[in-house]
Parts: sequence; C-alpha cells; structure tokens
Amino acid sequence: MTGLNASDFTVFENGVQRPVRAFTSIQLRPNAGTAVAATVPLDVVTNQVGQQEGRLVVILMDRSIPSGQPTLIARKVAVAAVGALGPYDLAALVSTSGAVPQNLTADRTRLINAINERRDWSTGHSKELKDVMTIPDDALSDGRCLCGLCVLETLTRIADAVQNTPRRRKVLLFIGSSVIFQAGPRAPSADVGCDWRVSEARRRLFDSLALSNLTVHSIDPSGLASLGPQTRAGALGGKQGEDGPVRRLQKMQTEISELLSDQGSLHVLPDLTGGRAVSNTNAPEAKVPEIFGESDTYYVVGFERGMSDQRDDKRSIEVKVARPGVRVYAQRQYTVPAVEKSVVPRGADAPMSLEKALRGLLPNASRPLTLSVGAFAGSDTASAIVMVNVDVGAFANAREMAMPLEFAVSAVNQKTGRQIAFARETATIRFKPGTSNRRAEANVQTHVELTPGDYEVRVAVSDPATGIAASVFCPVTVPLFGNAPLSLSDVIVETTDRMPSLPASATQVPTTTTRRVFEQDEGVRALVQVYQGTQRTDVIVPVSVRTTILDAKGRAIRDQLLALTAKDFTNRRAALALDIGALPSGDYVLTVDASLARQKTSRVLHFAVE
Repeated sequence: MTGLNASDFTVFENGVQRPVRAFTSIQLRPNAGTAVAATVPLDVVTNQVGQQEGRLVVILMDRSIPSGQPTLIARKVAVAAVGALGPYDLAALVSTSGAVPQNLTADRTRLINAINERRDWSTGHSKELKDVMTIPDDALSDGRCLCGLCVLETLTRIADAVQNTPRRRKVLLFIGSSVIFQAGPRAPSADVGCDWRVSEARRRLFDSLALSNLTVHSIDPSGLASLGPQTRAGALGGKQGEDGPVRRLQKMQTEISELLSDQGSLHVLPDLTGGRAVSNTNAPEAKVPEIFGESDTYYVVGFERGMSDQRDDKRSIEVKVARPGVRVYAQRQYTVPAVEKSVVPRGADAPMSLEKALRGLLPNASRPLTLSVGAFAGSDTASAIVMVNVDVGAFANAREMAMPLEFAVSAVNQKTGRQIAFARETATIRFKPGTSNRRAEANVQTHVELTPGDYEVRVAVSDPATGIAASVFCPVTVPLFGNAPLSLSDVIVETTDRMPSLPASATQVPTTTTRRVFEQDEGVRALVQVYQGTQRTDVIVPVSVRTTILDAKGRAIRDQLLALTAKDFTNRRAALALDIGALPSGDYVLTVDASLARQKTSRVLHFAVE
C-alpha cells in the first residue's frame, strides 16, 4: 500500500500507545530515469548494510527439494529472485545445512553462479525409486538433520542475523517442499526425543521472527503432483500373491495425507509473517516478481519507548493503520538493550571478539568500516595476490590520532565454505584528520595469496582498550591470470590532496582509499593491470584498451583508446594509471574494456564527485 503518512500509524508497546517520533516512506521501484551509476554496484563494501534502504533477500534452498525436475524448477525460482532484485537490494544464497554458497551481495553474476554451481540440493529419494526398492524414509531419524532440526535452526540463524537492520525490507524465500514443525508420535524404539527438540526449536524460531520483522515466502518446486503408484512405472502389487488394488489404494491414501501435511507446513511461516505460500503450480518462478512487487514500498516507523529500569526484557509491539481493510505485518517484539560495559579486560576475551565478528551472515556493524578487495597476478606462482584495503577511520579517538588496533583477516572458499587463509596482527594506526565533508580516514592494507576461484574475504577490527570489535565482508573472484590469454586485475583507487599551502614543485605521495565519493580539489586515479597469461610463453601481441567515463545520464564525458604493444609489457603485464579527477559534481561510471583478437574483458568503477 502506498501513500501512507505518519498520522496513519499508531504504535502500542506492551499495550500502551507510544508517540511516533520518526517516519520514512521508502520507494524501491526504479523509474525510467534511474541514473546509470545506480545500476552498477560499488566495488567497495560497508558493514552498515542495516542502515541503508533496500531489501535484504535470503534465498534458502531446502533439503526437502525433491530430486529430478523439482530441482531444476527450484533453480529457476532462485534465478528469478536474482533477476527481480532492485538496484539497492542485497541477496544471499543459503542452504539448510547452514552453508552459505554466496553471502549478501549486489552482484547478480555471483549469485547466479552460486545457484548453478550445485546441481542437487535434495537429500531424499524419488517416489519412483521407493516403489521398486526398500529405502528407509524417516526424516526424523536422518543423522544429517536429526529430527528435522537443521531446517528450523537455519531459519532461526537467518532471522537472528537480520534483526539489526532497521531500514531494510527483509525477505526470506524458502524453496522446499515441507518443514517439520511437529514430530508427532513415534515408536519407542525410534524415539530420540524429537517431540521436545522440535518444540523447543520451533519456539526459538517464532521468538526470533517476532524480533526480526522477516517476511517468509514458501515456494514449493514440486509442481502439480501425480499421486498413487498407478501413476508411476514401478506400480505396486505386481508380485505373486499380492493384492495390487488394495496396496495401491493404501499407498494413494498415504501419499494424499503426506501431501496435505507437507503443503500445510509451507503455510505456517508465511501466515505468521505476511508472506506467500506458492504450491500446486509447475511454474512457481512466475510468482516471484509479484512477491518482490509487494515490497517495492515499505515504511520505517520509530516510536518513543516507555521508561523502565529493567534491561534485556522483551516488550511487545503492535502497529495499527487507520485505513479500512488493511492488515499490518510488523515487528512484534523488541528487546531493551543492556547497558554496555565501557571497558573489557584484555586477555582471552579479546581474540574471541575478533573471531566472533568474523562469523555470521551479516558483519558486525558496531563501528563503520569500508573494504575494497582486488585480485592481481602474483610474481612467479599460480597464486594471485589479493590486496585487502580497509578504512578503520571510525575507530579514531578525537584526542589521539594514533592508536593500536587488532586485525583479523579470513578468506573463505565460496564453493566449499571452508576457510583457507587466516591471519591476525596488531598495528599502530595513524589517522588522517577528517574534513567538513568526511570523517577521519585510515586505510590499512594487507594481502593474501589465493589460487583461482571465488572467495569471500572477511576483515575484523578490534580496539583492545575497549573490546569493541567490528567486521566487514567482501566477495572476490581470482581469475586464471596464469593461463588466460587476456585478463585484467581489479581496480585500485588512489587519491592525492591538492593543498594550496604547498609549492607546486612539492611531491605528494598518493594514498590508496576505499572512498568512492571525492572532492573536486582531490587528485584521483584508478590503477589497473593488463595481463597476457603470466605463465604463458607465446609472443606478446598488441592489446586494445578503451576507457570511458559516463555521467549519470549515460553520456560519455571521456573516451580514450589506448594501444598497448610489446614494449608496454614487463613479465607479461602492463600497468595503467587512469586520471579520473577534475570532474563536475555528479555520479559517474568508469569502464575499462580490453580486447585481444576475440578475447575481451572489462572492469567497471562507480564513483561520485561532490
């Protein structure tokens, strides 16, 4: 519903009406005049995703997806969700086991690759196979997900992760055929305490959903079901002495009961959170645009909470809208925050804070951090050098412009979910004073060596004096620099302040930055390297490089064509420094296109001048 204002909303805390103090109406649907730059994701990431507008979309591929055709349909649903993302949305791909094939990102290509990478998300067997073989089919006793708890626990972890994202519209697409919310009676010999376990897991999930304001949509990829063994090739009752019609009737009745129970379970979370349950269709992906259309408009309402001496207590929230026929789905509870300790003792607790900040679906946002990660060819080996640059300016102390900070850097293989690199260190950081337009800045660089593939680099930073830790996550792809006939590194940005007090002959050292909004008096250049297979031995040939800068309306402000010859390459690599400064205020996109015969590759940089 569009067109609401603050006076339409009434908020009750623990049944008592509270005054509305903040109100924002957010429109996500881009119009025809959307700036070109808005369609290009930034090459830097921030940990302040909860304070931004847009959707957080989690695509959960469940273990209950049937094998075969439903798996293909499930993939179509996930791809349709990626295609429906808006320019300011972030999405993640998660599996029931808790693995995260792709963490939150605006990069659609990464999401599509993660969806297509795994061919089968199911853990069960088809009905056809069960007709002809004796296969145990007790989901509650499956050691890979005992009592079905892994599904409820994964849902709870997702809801917990997105709680502190107040300005984001939070959406979970559950792609699967059933959820175990109730264990039911079981034979004593098979009882492993599922009834109690499932009950507790269900309670924790519902509590977390009440705090998170996460909307859950269930999408069944099974399609229109053909029930009964007579619809399948391996029909029951073909053995001598068997009463085929009776057995087939019993089997059909069982399958009808199971289908109704499974489809009923898919309605539980959507009914609770205001989502949709999509089933009994062979094209569920067609419903995805409608699901996203429902959240193109949403409202952020802030109210003044009541006074209380209690801490860590949960309070109920009820939101009403003064419009006839309107149903409101909003956060139903919140927890009064406890008083934080100002100082945390050093010692065993400090390293744990760094490690904890590296975990989870979302980074720890206690202090704003920005991170850029770029892959460059290594010197002699097949590994690449991944440059890591994090701005820790938010840790600056107004009284001290230098202070020790602790760092942890982790690299996780996106395909396997395994951590393949980790490092910790302590360094004294000096901060560059802020200006009227920007806060203090301190860019800290390090690097890790990685082989070709897709990774997520996670950086955690901690102030040992206070114990406050923050983290930030960034995906990176390491190309085949060694074997590819043509490839480009990622882009690094350097800035140089133009200071009138210095003589024109004075040399100023440029500094690497994660900022992508620059002032007009700054010198800004983009650094990129061109490679012709660093491990190849064939002859170096000319490479054509075209660089363009487009403004917000898509007009070419600069357009330059470079011809790199053999003399421009050293060790099969050529370095480019592209001046992108001295531009009017506005949003811009820098594109670097390299071509060699039929080989083409490119890099894109979104930046702004104010």
